[in-house]
Amino acid sequence: MLKLQEISCAYGKVQVLRKVSITVKQGSVVSIIGSNGAGKSTVLRTISGLLHPNQGSILYKNEDISQAKPEEIVRKGIIHIPEGRMVFPEFTVKENLMMGAYSRKDTKEIRIDAEKMFDSFPILRSREKQLAATLSGGEQQMLAIARGLMGRPGILMLDEPSLGLAPVIIDSVFSFLQELKKQGTTILLVEQNAMMALELADYAYVLETGTISIEGSGTELLHNDEVRNLYLGVKPKA
Repeated sequence: MLKLQEISCAYGKVQVLRKVSITVKQGSVVSIIGSNGAGKSTVLRTISGLLHPNQGSILYKNEDISQAKPEEIVRKGIIHIPEGRMVFPEFTVKENLMMGAYSRKDTKEIRIDAEKMFDSFPILRSREKQLAATLSGGEQQMLAIARGLMGRPGILMLDEPSLGLAPVIIDSVFSFLQELKKQGTTILLVEQNAMMALELADYAYVLETGTISIEGSGTELLHNDEVRNLYLGVKPKA
């Protein structure tokens, strides 16, 4: 469904990604883990068209979108939920949801989807008329995910959805992602919580200083000694 072929990308003169190749199959969950500054968020920003690669190609359903504009990529069904939630603080919860569907014209279906989001996140229904700025961090993360789903994504990309959240809220968010997986939603996940990311993933990549160092199924990486040592805090046996 989505294929990055030897993507390289830079911020000015600083090369951040170096020949990164990633494949996301339809209906799968793919996780990217790595240390801070490894380039994980840059991968998502490049797919979203916020940055353009200086080498390589990005194929979505066999169409090259490497140089497409962000709004074009959204209309194609690639939805990016950025790090830090980035909800519209001066809009209500309901208005934020509607913004997620801005590229759609099927008014009746939009209303139905909004009701589905309120069913999935009951706390948002009780906050429907509140400004997004007044929500807790966990509630804002739920709103950001719900807003993304309002675009009916072909692929949903999440950047650090657990960042800054209490453990009980993290569990709730990942339970919902597990439900999305069961429903066949295609997900590309960048996540600092390597254990949860790998447990959810069908396939995963480890990104180090802008290059892929290890890849394999989520289960394989959970049992990889290097991954366990560096990212799961499990020291190798003597």
